[in-house]
Amino acid sequence: MKNNVLLILILLVILVTACQGGTPEATVAPEPTVAPTDMPTEEAAPEPTEAGADTESATEEATTEEAAEVGDTTSGSMDEQLELLAALAPPPQLSDKELGIQIVPCLPGTSLGFGEVEGEDYYCGVFTVTQNYNEPDGRNLDLAFVVAKATGENPEPDPLLFLAGGPGQSAVFAPSVDRYRELRPDRDIILFDIRGSGASQRLGFEECLVLALQNGAPAEQLDALQEAAPGLLAAASGEQEIPPSPAIWDLDLPPLNQACWEQFSAQGLDLNQFTTASNARDAVELVKALGYESFDLHGVSYGTRLAMTIMDNIPGYNDAPELRSVVLDSTFPPSVYLVRTIVRSDHDFMLQLMKECQEDAACNEAYPDLSARLAELLKGLEEAPLTVNGETVTLDDVLDQLTNVGGTRAAYLPKMIAELEAGVLDTYLALRDGEVGTESAESSPGLDLDPSDPVQAFLADVSALISDEGAAVEFITYASFGLLEDDPLAALQAIIEESYPGETGDQMLELLGRLTAEDIAASPYVAQQLALAMASTEGSPEEALVRLRTGLAAQNAPLLFTSIHCADDILNESFEDAQNSYNNLQFPQLTNLDKSRVQASRCESWPISAAPIEVKDPVTSNVPALILQGAYDMPTPIYMGQTANSELENSTYVLIPQQGHATWNIAESCVGQIATAFIQNPETALDLSCLDARWPQWALPDDGEK
Repeated sequence: MKNNVLLILILLVILVTACQGGTPEATVAPEPTVAPTDMPTEEAAPEPTEAGADTESATEEATTEEAAEVGDTTSGSMDEQLELLAALAPPPQLSDKELGIQIVPCLPGTSLGFGEVEGEDYYCGVFTVTQNYNEPDGRNLDLAFVVAKATGENPEPDPLLFLAGGPGQSAVFAPSVDRYRELRPDRDIILFDIRGSGASQRLGFEECLVLALQNGAPAEQLDALQEAAPGLLAAASGEQEIPPSPAIWDLDLPPLNQACWEQFSAQGLDLNQFTTASNARDAVELVKALGYESFDLHGVSYGTRLAMTIMDNIPGYNDAPELRSVVLDSTFPPSVYLVRTIVRSDHDFMLQLMKECQEDAACNEAYPDLSARLAELLKGLEEAPLTVNGETVTLDDVLDQLTNVGGTRAAYLPKMIAELEAGVLDTYLALRDGEVGTESAESSPGLDLDPSDPVQAFLADVSALISDEGAAVEFITYASFGLLEDDPLAALQAIIEESYPGETGDQMLELLGRLTAEDIAASPYVAQQLALAMASTEGSPEEALVRLRTGLAAQNAPLLFTSIHCADDILNESFEDAQNSYNNLQFPQLTNLDKSRVQASRCESWPISAAPIEVKDPVTSNVPALILQGAYDMPTPIYMGQTANSELENSTYVLIPQQGHATWNIAESCVGQIATAFIQNPETALDLSCLDARWPQWALPDDGEK
């Protein structure tokens, strides 16, 4: 999404309050990064590699030209411009600190929540670890963390450690504490940025670009890095529109990999140590260094792979604290390979949907043999579109509806399939136009939107079109930013058009068309967000720059993703593995084989070493584990949760009907209640009755909009 500078400045403060009216999150600065007296000391930049005179001249000219692009915010000297860029995207570097915990100030202008006091209710810190556990006398790394202290008088001794996804997402900068509202009276909550993410030596194209500029990289490398990280120079130059980062599929990865491997290695980083195994050891050592004797884990997506690695490895760590319980949300087990399973990510949710219809007596009677009929329908649309009364429906049109299972749309898909077979478009058009399926699968009290306010009614209706709670929260956040623009209707239109192409976006735009400027001007919700935004932008220029820096640091770190998945998966795979998986799909039209092709070649010019093949062995652990699996999860399909359940000795598998990726997002939701109860007592049978209301209420041929 395109954000202007104001949006980035306020992102960290109102990310949660924009959708919940709740508390903004804490952020951490391992070292103050902006004020001149606090600027971290950078290691001496490596000398540029020796080159011919023409290359040196071109490099110098290119470096000067690129630095000049950020001149609007500095006095014009190249050194000052590079200093600004380094403040916005601090290059990863080794640490000269002693091993252990150091409490440091949180970033200026941020807090855990309204009324909470840094040092009393929460604190930020740096955990200095050895870069290579096999070389304990070698160089060190600084890892960032935040501890939200328990609010009750008699807290339990075991904190909950949150592990973010990606790999490469930031836990420190993520809106993650509010989901633990019902746990926090009894437990500390720890947010931890693994090495290579967020405030812990982030391995992003932005940081690589800063190093390339500092070190006089060749012009072609600078051009490629600018294309990969367009937001950095735009933000530094004060541009009102920050361009979005391009999709990884659209980048020429080998030259970027080569450039960034060279730049990061020249900083003294051993990229072979940025692994799942190292992250697991770091997490356990952090808990031990903080003085806890036991702890709980909550991992999401890649965070579940990291959590399962901790479960597997912790018996071999010296004096490790006891691992009391683990919540695996949208599970990605270590034993699952990446490339060969990507083709299933946009496919297997449909197998689950078909299974649910078959197991429902009324749905199965109305739509027998639905899977085979869908396969035939898709094959027919590949050959020729369907034209009815002048309306032409292509394969892509139907796929747009099939792959959008947000809200309660899934309940209408069997009826749509049957009608399309007969050349009837009624349900297809109703889904396309947002006339049915827009209700949420579950009323989420955490969103707390008042439908009497047209603005909040719009946010609720649009978020119902999105596939899961986490994505809905993200939309509401960005939409709330758009409401603060000079022309909020145009801003909302731009957000929708850019981030939700296709029929879903069309439905959103139709809902937007019902909203007026007068509605926005009179909205108490907008007034609240404006007050928060004004408060968040007060303070010194140094504080504003730090907030801008955290907005960039919160983004995913793509080169950490490359490093981890090359070591864990890709170096032991090939594109042929994906091709074989694709050939076995029941509905191959749902997926894109090119995504696997790109991932299979992602390690080219990134000379990482493969992890020991034993990391792909099934995990062995009897630690109580709760596996939360969204029925329509695309990034981590249902078989991944089932795989984890089959491997673990003491697991409880919970399928969340009509739910996509990342299930525990709101404290008061059904999933939030289940997860909270599990952490409080992992050995007690869970009450899953709140899930009953989430099952699809199938639209049948003779009942209209059931």
